[in-house]
Amino acid sequence: MIPSDFSLPILPPTETKGSVLILHEDQGILETLLKAVSFLGFDRISAMQNFEEAVWESSKKEIVFFLCAYTTPTIQGLRFLSLIRKNERFAYTPFFLMDPEFTSLKVMKAGYAGVTGLLVWPFTPRILQEKLAKSLGQTRDPHIRKTETQLEKGVSLIDTGRFKEGVAQLKSILDQKEGPEYHYNIGYIRSIQKRYPEAIEAFRKATQLDRLFAKAYEAMGRAYRAMGRDDLADQYLGHAAQIHMERDNDGHAEDILKEMLALGYESLNVFNSLGIIYRKRGDHQNAMIHYAKALKVHPDEPHIHYNMGRICLDMKDMDKAREFFEKAVKIQKDFKEARQILKAMDLGIL
Repeated sequence: MIPSDFSLPILPPTETKGSVLILHEDQGILETLLKAVSFLGFDRISAMQNFEEAVWESSKKEIVFFLCAYTTPTIQGLRFLSLIRKNERFAYTPFFLMDPEFTSLKVMKAGYAGVTGLLVWPFTPRILQEKLAKSLGQTRDPHIRKTETQLEKGVSLIDTGRFKEGVAQLKSILDQKEGPEYHYNIGYIRSIQKRYPEAIEAFRKATQLDRLFAKAYEAMGRAYRAMGRDDLADQYLGHAAQIHMERDNDGHAEDILKEMLALGYESLNVFNSLGIIYRKRGDHQNAMIHYAKALKVHPDEPHIHYNMGRICLDMKDMDKAREFFEKAVKIQKDFKEARQILKAMDLGIL
């Protein structure tokens, strides 16, 4: 537990304005954290034990930082973090996850979700203070600020009808050497090396750049649409949707994909992506409708047949599922996943 000796200075008043949200199911730990955060100068603190209530609370308030359990029987910290990061208001808000022990895999998952920092429980008030002081007083990374400026300039040019200039400005963002993948790779390497603070810093840059890249792709797609280049509009809007899907921001991805459909871009990628989104939601009917449309565009795409087979499995329609898996294997002889499912079905495991 956090010791009772709180003989250290509170954070400057300018850094303790706004609300704080703490999420942990253990009442004793929650009370200790509430005491520690209060001592640091925060007086508007929401200490919560329920995930749904925490989501609702964050939708109503301007939270200046979040402190959440990584995982407990009733709380999924990564899920909460992902939901928070989808909200534009909280794109840069400090979010800390705490756990008795962090492994390389846990660090990677937290970094990919956009965590600000990790705290090993139990921790002292001074460690909490140092983490908060660094994050709350930290100016945005120069590389991120530069990319934001380029993005704003490019979008502004497009909004005023200067499409070619805007696209050129946005391409300079996408062509930079140190893009999201560069920083993701550093994050993965540092995680394996157990250099966790460096890993989290790299992942933070990667996730922030990912968000800016998605906006750049989306703006370029709309610029090309206005220029009559439907092929390139489809390509760049598709890139934006893919990033959102990879970040589990399915709502925004769905909006972009539906926009592409409304504009007449009935491509395999659009239908397949919508099918994936609806399947993840458990909306089997809509998923099957979009996969069927994808097959009309490309009837010999084995992965579409495979995806439709998976939906039939979810719906317990084993005969129809087998038809789709067999079709996938017929088209692609070495389709390992489809063959494994068919083998499991033959053995009666599924």
